[in-house]
Amino acid sequence: MEKKTLVVEVKRNSLDDGPGVRTVVFFKGCPLGCVWCQNPETKSAAQEIAWTSDDCIGCGTCVDVCDANAIAFAGGYPINRSRCSLCGVCVEQCRGRALKFAGREYSIDELTKLIIKDEVFYRNTGGGLTLSGGEPTLHSEYLEQLLPPLKTRDIHVCLETCGLYARDNFEQRILPYVDLVYFDLKLFDSAAHRFYCRAGNEIILANFAALTRQKTVELVPRIPLVPGITATVDNLKKLRDYLASLGLSHVELLPYNPLWQSKLTTLGLKSEYERSTWMDQEEKETVREIFKLFDFEEF
Repeated sequence: MEKKTLVVEVKRNSLDDGPGVRTVVFFKGCPLGCVWCQNPETKSAAQEIAWTSDDCIGCGTCVDVCDANAIAFAGGYPINRSRCSLCGVCVEQCRGRALKFAGREYSIDELTKLIIKDEVFYRNTGGGLTLSGGEPTLHSEYLEQLLPPLKTRDIHVCLETCGLYARDNFEQRILPYVDLVYFDLKLFDSAAHRFYCRAGNEIILANFAALTRQKTVELVPRIPLVPGITATVDNLKKLRDYLASLGLSHVELLPYNPLWQSKLTTLGLKSEYERSTWMDQEEKETVREIFKLFDFEEF
């Protein structure tokens, strides 16, 4: 039986997730639970049904066709997860397309065909495939089969990772087929990392240090700038000094984007982080000053 895995989105013609024109695959599932997660629909490894209120026409068809009596419109997200069997009948019958699965299964063959559709653009722009999520390394057995044929076609592969993975498994099944790793470093203090990300960072830092010692792939550390959490002076100085101690002088700084919060309501989730505004110039300047001796893209 051909291996399949849950993917939230396959985004073609992307210019934001690596060099050149890229196809970005957002895998479902993540070992962290960051309170500011930009892609909350990818956090759970399980299938979910999303509901978009703006698309709902209030016809009640979903209520009528649900044999599990899992749908009721009493305000807010209408699906009772404890009752829902994920049969998908409500999704199929939804007249306004307000109900959708938050992921779908892709076979390796199906995903490969999508990826190589844009092979000419990769070659002309220095682009390729970006593995994102969620956390792609959770799908190591799948990637072990997906990636080798792509590498024989000389397709550039970029991996975006939170860094919480089993190193031996990663080095055997994924790393040999990767050209570029975007590695997120969020909080240097492990207790703070556990509080805001639901897991400590000891394994993450050890995995990052291990990657700095190999020469087979390009490694780019990324720091998401979350006001009041990661973008504090103390945390940023510690991460800066940590990177410098490893001989690194390049970092990617990712300013906070508040648009993710609208996704939470589609899943019936509540926000654990309430910042709804972009970073202001003063906040950005503080970050720039801390990393003034580093190479980073202006923001």
